[in-house]
Parts: sequence; C-alpha cells; structure tokens
Amino acid sequence: MADEQKILKGQAFFNYSVILPDLDDEEKEVLIMGNFIIENTGEEALNTPVICIQIKPAESGKLGGKIDAAPRNEMIVDATNSEEWQYLNQERKEKAKETGEYWLRPKECDKLQPAEKLFFSNFDLKLTKPKEKNSVIVDGYIYFKELQQGTPALNKIIINF
Repeated sequence: MADEQKILKGQAFFNYSVILPDLDDEEKEVLIMGNFIIENTGEEALNTPVICIQIKPAESGKLGGKIDAAPRNEMIVDATNSEEWQYLNQERKEKAKETGEYWLRPKECDKLQPAEKLFFSNFDLKLTKPKEKNSVIVDGYIYFKELQQGTPALNKIIINF
C-alpha cells in the first residue's frame, strides 16, 4: 500500500478597524489598524512563511508596523506575543512604495505546524484618495516553501472615497 500524501494548506485573513479623518482635515487620510493572520490548515508543517501585502493603486497607501524593528537586545518592550517582520531584501523594501507590494517574512518563525497561527500584528495603513479612481484595495497573499504559487487571503480591505 502506498503512503497517503498529507494535505499541505494554509489560509490568511485581515482583521482590521477603519479610522476616518476629521471632516476638517484637508489631508483626508484614512487610517487602517489591523492584523494579518496566517494559519496552517493542513496536516504537515509549512516552512519559510512569506507574506505580500499589496496596495492598489500603489501611490495611495503606505504600510507601517513592526517591520525591521530594533534588534531584540535593544528592545525594552515585551514582544512575546508579537512577531517582528522584515523585508525579504533591501531591493523589495525600496520598491515597495513604487509597486505597492510589501514582501515580508517573520524574523523569528521559520516553520508553522498544523493548526498553528502566525500574526503580522498591529500594522497600520495610511490611505489617501487616488487621483484616477475612488477606491483603494489592499490584498494579502501567503507563501511557503511548499506552497510557492501563493494563496490569497480570505478577505481584502476596500476603501471607497
């Protein structure tokens, strides 16, 4: 009898709040505060997690959060339940504003066991009205060594101005 192949599967979703600008505010910048939650929903460990947060159009948004933070030994705050993230490489970091694609990986986690979750916690998105259209769309994708084609998040963030 042949070995049964284990299921490799992951999912992700956004959990977020929208903070609208004051009516008097000339900038009219919408602030999104949220979490991007990644879960291994398969039967085998998934290795080398990577996420892509994509803002369309690129010039209408900026992603912030625990990205490329200070090294652990310099940190004073307790970050036990909060994973730090970093850009895949310097080139990706520099192109993020131009492309709207933020390619990130966790600093500490390199494997996600079945039913285990990973969080890109407390990110912030600053969104402004696009010149051409009236909407900004934020998509999320997850990638693993075993799932290199990527998996889109179960939901997306859409702000209509």
